[in-house]
Amino acid sequence: MSAGRRLVLTELLDAPALSAGILGAGAVHVALCAAGLGGWPCPFYHATGWPCPGCGLGRACVLLLHGQWRESLRLHAYAPILLLTLAVLAAGLVLRGRAKATLRAGIKWMEERMRLSAVLLAGLLVYWLLRFVLDGSQWQLVVG
Repeated sequence: MSAGRRLVLTELLDAPALSAGILGAGAVHVALCAAGLGGWPCPFYHATGWPCPGCGLGRACVLLLHGQWRESLRLHAYAPILLLTLAVLAAGLVLRGRAKATLRAGIKWMEERMRLSAVLLAGLLVYWLLRFVLDGSQWQLVVG
């Protein structure tokens, strides 16, 4: 690994308490959205007045879990990625021995060879900006 490059998901798999916290927060937020409570308020939106890159993800995940792929992806294209990430964190918490080592090695390979974390983060930021520029759909998440 070159200096400065972080293997974010690999490091999370090595930090069970942090993984459990992130998994728990994600699961609670999706559950609140599923219950119609909308999750917790977005601190980025309340500080800036702008929807954050993740605004709509909770509702999109609920739609995806209900099999409504098209509507989910229309609301937020990163819903499958978030659910997959939460599943990887859950697997990292429950797997032991060789199975956990295999999971960790696969995630590490993707992060080192494909720069997975950086690509996904950059993609999320570009996606967020394009939603403002191309169709204004990002604003619909907070105004109606």
